[in-house]
Amino acid sequence: MAAGVLLAAALGYLIPDQVQERDQYNRAQAALGVTRQRTHTAATQLEEVRRDLSILETQVGSDSTALSQDTSQLLGAQTSLAAAKAHVTQQALLISSLQTCLAGVEQALNGLAVGNQSDAIAALNSVSAACSTAEASSG
Repeated sequence: MAAGVLLAAALGYLIPDQVQERDQYNRAQAALGVTRQRTHTAATQLEEVRRDLSILETQVGSDSTALSQDTSQLLGAQTSLAAAKAHVTQQALLISSLQTCLAGVEQALNGLAVGNQSDAIAALNSVSAACSTAEASSG
């Protein structure tokens, strides 16, 4: 009988412990299920992000190529613009020399028209450098 009481006492102690262990196991299994679901969701999101990143890398590569081409074209345009500015400056100097020369020739012709040869010669001498520059510049 003492063995029966001892067995009943042992079972009385072990059964609640087993129930508690079973409850802990069930909670752990539920938490594991939630963790697996979250891991699956995170893995799916990570794959989407990787695809997006791949697309962005391709776009960045294309944009970088386009930028390089645009930069090259811009450099060419800047070079052409600089050449055009230099040509305009040269033409402006030629026009200025031509205007100065023409003004002196007009003065000389007016002097000759009134019979004042010394004024005509003086007028031509005063613009001879401008006339020479205009002639040299115009080819």
